[in-house]
Amino acid sequence: MTLRRPRVYIILFIVLSADLLCAQGHGAGDAFIAVRGGANLVGNTYRVRERKPEPGAGASIGTFLSDHWALELETWVRASNPECCGPRRREMLYSISVVRLLTSHGLQPYMLGGITMLRADSSELQVQVGLGAQFPVYRRLHMTIDLRGNGGGATMIVRPTAAIIYNFR
Repeated sequence: MTLRRPRVYIILFIVLSADLLCAQGHGAGDAFIAVRGGANLVGNTYRVRERKPEPGAGASIGTFLSDHWALELETWVRASNPECCGPRRREMLYSISVVRLLTSHGLQPYMLGGITMLRADSSELQVQVGLGAQFPVYRRLHMTIDLRGNGGGATMIVRPTAAIIYNFR
């Protein structure tokens, strides 16, 4: 594959990396809010044999404990098994996780771990793990792409997500 307009790619790279180079790290007490969307890839095979990914959405709030550590509270909702959850037919996840950022500036890969309460017909406590990366889009605005997994009991949920994060600082 040939690059027909290398100047366009160079200018695009410089413009996109400008915010990456100027982005500041986080300090203890800095708060954030995020809105995320994604899909559940595992945990969707019901008796009706639906194996397609189920879309889901959620939101989270959190605070930085230091420049590399954060605490996050997350909610996630997805369509559910047709035989589950009464008239709403939705499952809710409520999570609390500790997030470990591996760098403090620019592109920030991270890992997270915590506990989740799955609310459907009954409640089930699960473990949550995940990894991803966040990067600055504008001064207080970041975007993140991650893969989160919840498991415990008879249910396992694997969900890739993308989020927009607003930092209150």
